[in-house]
Amino acid sequence: MVRPDLTRLKEHFELKLQAVKQLADVVDAVKRGDSDLVLLDMRDREDYRRGHMKGALSMPLEEIDKRYRDLPKDKDIVTYCYNQYCHLSTLGALKLVEHGIPAKEMNVGWSEWVRLGNPLHDDSEGSRECNDHCRLVIQTIITSSG
Repeated sequence: MVRPDLTRLKEHFELKLQAVKQLADVVDAVKRGDSDLVLLDMRDREDYRRGHMKGALSMPLEEIDKRYRDLPKDKDIVTYCYNQYCHLSTLGALKLVEHGIPAKEMNVGWSEWVRLGNPLHDDSEGSRECNDHCRLVIQTIITSSG
């Protein structure tokens, strides 16, 4: 028989595995251009504009309550923030789940993503595609949230 405290730890880790999206899975999806993955950048909008994970949408924590209806319920929604110790992604995923949006948080953040050389959009890249796309995404989300 398993001790009660070990049973609670087991439950914790099982739930954690359901709530977290692994870096390798996100990297593979981004590189494939997987349309079933929606990355939500929980950082402030200025930091998003300076650089973000390729394909990510900006949705700062304080905007979730107004904008969650714009998110698809049939996609894999994954939140991220500044680094693996930042809780904005946890808080964002929690708010989304409270609104009925199935969401997970990534187990790393922006700083680890960049350090590992994963796909991104940033000012230094000088990507016309990113500049046009990123502005459109921000504008569309702001406009659609009313």
